[in-house]
Amino acid sequence: MLALTLVLALVAFFNKKNRRFITITLCTGFLIFILSTPYNLKQYNYNASAFQDQINSGHHLNFKQKCAIYGTLLIITVGDVIPFPEASTQNFYLLFAKENKTRVFYDNDFLSAPDIQKLLDKKGKNAVAWNKWGERFNRNFRFAAAFDPCTLEITDEGNQKKATLVTYFHYRKNYTTFNANHYLNGLFAFRIDEGLFWYLQHEGWLHPYNSVWIARFDK
Repeated sequence: MLALTLVLALVAFFNKKNRRFITITLCTGFLIFILSTPYNLKQYNYNASAFQDQINSGHHLNFKQKCAIYGTLLIITVGDVIPFPEASTQNFYLLFAKENKTRVFYDNDFLSAPDIQKLLDKKGKNAVAWNKWGERFNRNFRFAAAFDPCTLEITDEGNQKKATLVTYFHYRKNYTTFNANHYLNGLFAFRIDEGLFWYLQHEGWLHPYNSVWIARFDK
């Protein structure tokens, strides 16, 4: 609906309709989108639960159902670009097979996570103990969403130190997260069943890999 509204607004713009008409079109479409979101999320939650139950009972999903799950991952990937860029990046590369199953990224942002900073003065390889309490309200959450679990290795490189974070990026067979349950009495609550994406991995539609993130910083 939102996409259709944008198309109509663009058509109106190129047909030189007045600004008031374009504004009304956009506002109407956006309002319909907001009002329909609770229902759409409810339907999504129902379908996700039904698909997960079907997988757990040993039944196979058909091509249309697999496409629906694949499309959900694409939406998550795009939606995570701003709030969770690392998770979005890793999800994107999950779509493509790689022979050696290892991908390397160069970025210093993960050094800002409090649970990473605790290990920057420790040499060698250490497991990162992500804070599990109140992740959504601290600076760990963005990175924990992408890297939990992971290891961090600190090595010396001349006047700098090198931080190498390694995680095996994949989806688990039976793991569900529930989101937005406490906002507006759960009106916009939705669930993410990792088991659905695990199924696509099992079917060869998604491709887990070792994700290596490298950062350098001054001693």
